[in-house]
Amino acid sequence: MLVAALALPALAPSASAAHDPLARQLSAPVAHEHVFRLPGRPTHLALHWLGARPADVRLALGRHGRLHRVALDEQAPAHARETYGALMLARGARVIRVVTDRPLRRLTVLALTDRGRRAAPVAREAASSQPAVLRRADWGADESLRYDSTGKEVWPAAYYPVQKLIVHHTDTQNNDPDPAATIRSIYYYHAVTQGWGDIGYNFLIDQAGRVYEGRHTIDYAPGVSPTEEDSRGYGVTAAHASGYNSGTVGIALLGTLSTQDATPAARAALEKLLAWEADRHGIDPQGSSRYVNPVNGTQATFPNIAGHRDVNATECPGDAFYATLPAIRTDVAAMLATGSTQSPPAAKTTAATNITRTSATLNGTVNPNGRPTTYRFEYGRTSAYGSSTPTASAGSGTTATPVSASISGLARKTTYHFRVVAIDAQGAGHPGADATFRTGR
Repeated sequence: MLVAALALPALAPSASAAHDPLARQLSAPVAHEHVFRLPGRPTHLALHWLGARPADVRLALGRHGRLHRVALDEQAPAHARETYGALMLARGARVIRVVTDRPLRRLTVLALTDRGRRAAPVAREAASSQPAVLRRADWGADESLRYDSTGKEVWPAAYYPVQKLIVHHTDTQNNDPDPAATIRSIYYYHAVTQGWGDIGYNFLIDQAGRVYEGRHTIDYAPGVSPTEEDSRGYGVTAAHASGYNSGTVGIALLGTLSTQDATPAARAALEKLLAWEADRHGIDPQGSSRYVNPVNGTQATFPNIAGHRDVNATECPGDAFYATLPAIRTDVAAMLATGSTQSPPAAKTTAATNITRTSATLNGTVNPNGRPTTYRFEYGRTSAYGSSTPTASAGSGTTATPVSASISGLARKTTYHFRVVAIDAQGAGHPGADATFRTGR
């Protein structure tokens, strides 16, 4: 059967266009089973099909790979004529096999090749009690995706007082080797494929506890943590919970949390962000109150810190994580009561010394900011790291503390990336800048 290969329209270049995923689409009718040959070497995939939302669509990476059911993108509206599957990693596949339990007049494979291939820059220390947040520019958002071919912004920002905080999972790969690349792909999928004009979340958090800016508000200067608010403190409307987007903040944890919980680092970062938002907007983290949609007047009562399933018919944010929300609300309330939402400890990577063929000594600086702080070094052959040293104490003073750690068992003639990560009393990690060294012969 002939498969149509479609190149999506070219978009105007921007300063971050080098990080825009290269997108290709393959479309075909599928009566029961079809094999698609993927163009190039895509890093991410998503399937979407015309109508037939109840269809059981399964995908295998490779002709003879194991079939897995395609999860639905839980951010897409259920009434759409098109059904959108969740984004997934391509894992180097050149061919995929698709099986459906009912005929589909048109099924489309979106193949995204992320050309940035870099991890996000590390979060900087916040200037106030707000958690450090990576700007869109830091994770490589191509701002031209927000505009149509005439230069008009597809989805202009609207702002309303924040009433509720709603938590999600992205239903993507756990243990993601490149979270920033996945966020760029989610952004493209939401903004271009689904036609929203932007990413649907206000904030995203990866498994290492890094917080990313989602929906565009303004172009923040380097070193400034985005707030997702205007000058009045009103929150920007995103697209994370149909019917409940205006006046709420949508925070998404990267990964799938149906059978496994969030990592300690992700949970700590989430709680800190929730505490900051709750404190800023006078929200009782353990309460339930009436929400009034400021656009259409719809009213509903649900928890102030809610899961996506509390407002829409969805499994999001996953059974395993959703069961922990009562404890998260308690933790956030305790953080507000003790005032522990102050600025995170600063961490600075300085140098690698005493480098041999297979070992090195890593140096850095940690400022505990008056609270008990530990640290670790993360290192690896890429800026995704992958290995870390044991945690050690940096004390609880208020002055910069030099720290170091020795590592061994390295490959010869190899460039390594490393950074020091300060860990606060709540278990959240606050990394310093990336540095490199090269082992000897």
